[in-house]
Parts: sequence; C-alpha cells; structure tokens
Amino acid sequence: MFRFVFALAAVAILLAHGPASAADKPTVRHGYVDSPYGQLHYTKAMPPGGGNKKTPHLILFHQSPNSSVEYFALVKELDKDRVVLALDTPGHGGSDGPSEIPTIEDYATAMIVSLRNLGYGPKRPFDAFGFHTGSRIVAEIAATEPRMIRRIMMGLSGVSVSPPEEMENWLKSVYHPTSSEDAFRVFHEQLPDRIKMRDQWNIDDAFWGKMMVERLRHLTRYEYGHAAAFEYGQRFDARLAQLTQPVSLIVIDDGTKASGLFKYSAREMSEQVVDMFTSSKQAKVLPEDFSLADLYGDAAALADAFRRFQDERL
Repeated sequence: MFRFVFALAAVAILLAHGPASAADKPTVRHGYVDSPYGQLHYTKAMPPGGGNKKTPHLILFHQSPNSSVEYFALVKELDKDRVVLALDTPGHGGSDGPSEIPTIEDYATAMIVSLRNLGYGPKRPFDAFGFHTGSRIVAEIAATEPRMIRRIMMGLSGVSVSPPEEMENWLKSVYHPTSSEDAFRVFHEQLPDRIKMRDQWNIDDAFWGKMMVERLRHLTRYEYGHAAAFEYGQRFDARLAQLTQPVSLIVIDDGTKASGLFKYSAREMSEQVVDMFTSSKQAKVLPEDFSLADLYGDAAALADAFRRFQDERL
C-alpha cells in the first residue's frame, strides 16, 4: 500500500513539473480576411486562457515597405497576457493589394472593411499602434471611425509632419520600379545600407533576412506605401487635430537623423506633434527612448510601455 501511494505521489510531482501543455503557452495563428483588394493577411497571438477579456485587443499597423513580420519580437512579448493582431497593409507581405498607387484613405478604408469582417467595430473596439506609415493609417481610421478605436499609440518618423514643399519633394523622390528586374536592381543598390542598418542595431540575421524578403514580395509595387504616406501630406496634420481618443507617442529611433536623411529625430518629431492633438482626451510622449534594436530584438521594455498605456486608468 505504501509503495502504491508513493508511486501516485511521484506521478503527481512529474505531472506538476513536466513540460507545459499547449494550453499553457501563447498561441500564434496566421489567417486571411476579405478586403476590397482581395485577401488581407494577419497574425493573431493569444495568451494562455485567452487573456483578460476586459483588455481590448491590440492591433499593430506596420511601416512601409515592411510587413507585420517586423512585429515578431514585440508580439512574442505582448502575447503573454493580451491578444495581439499584426496586419499586413494591402499590397504588403501576404496581403493582396491595389494595382495602382493608393492613398492613405484607400488603405484605411480597406483596413476598416477587413476589421469589420474580423468582428471589430463600435461594440468591440480595439487599441491600435501605427509605426511610420502605419501611424497615418491609424489616424485616418480613428478619425473616420472614432468608435472603432479606443486608444492610439504611434511611432512617428522624422518627417511625419513637414511643410508642403518638403513633403512634395519626398513624394517625388519615391522611385517605382518598372519591372521585376528593375526592382531587383534597386534592391541590390540599397542592400549595403540595409546591411549597415542590420549591424548598427544588432538585428538577428535570420530575422533581418526575412524582413528583406518581405520588402521585395510585391516587386514593382513595393513603394506604394511610401508614396501614399508622402502624398497624405497636411491631411495627416488635420486628422491629428480631430482625434478624440487618448494618444501615446512612443519614441522609436531609426537612426535617420544621425545618418543625415531626416532633419528631426523620432523624439524631436514626437515633441512637435504632441500639441497637435487638440481634441484628444489625453496626448503624451512617453519618456523612454527606444530604438530598432528594441523593436526587432529585445522587445520586453517596449512591450511594457504598450501595456502601461493600454491598462492605464484615464
């Protein structure tokens, strides 16, 4: 009898300290939803047990010409305790896209349709983060469908708001490859700078390589996002003033000011822009300074900043 009881106790100990079951781990799934351009690809991550039902889902909108792949490290941190969706903008990553250069309004409309098809709306709002081009798309969605988004986070580039003539020059500088061969040629010319960026921010080589492949997936159309962002121009300024949601500007330095490409750093731009949210219940610039190394590598501290804003009582 003693041996039998001892054996049961041993089994219980092994089960208690054995490998975690699938239910004890976050789940990450890829999916597609109908959009005006065809199928829109997304990655959905859920914490064990589905997370806190009171916390709205967090939806991530990436920069151009990347895809949701750039959020791999961030999603891995956030999915420990909340539901996260990372979307591929139409014509980026795995999403079907337009055959002609769209506007930010076109992107936002397509995203709104896709999000409604995923069940989001006034009765099920979400929190949003937009990085560079993604910040413009988020602003357009939040202004046109204010009940769809509860709280807004943005990571701004150094040219997020600029005088019309500067934005026009940036728009003119966008080059659209004329063929797949031309797209590969341009990519090859830009590769040394991309390698420098990888080394500067100590980005994992395999992850960096996947991002580079994602940039090329749409070949002649891969710069449509940048063109839309620059063409949006002062309409972005106007949208910022219309946003009523609480806003948090998260500073993520991409090195463009240090390289001489942009006049302003991410922090300098954020501090200029924060006063433009004249209709917002609360708008602030977070005190922390993050970088691409945080976004693409060790994203724990960045994820904590997201959590604080989502969970903050306002």
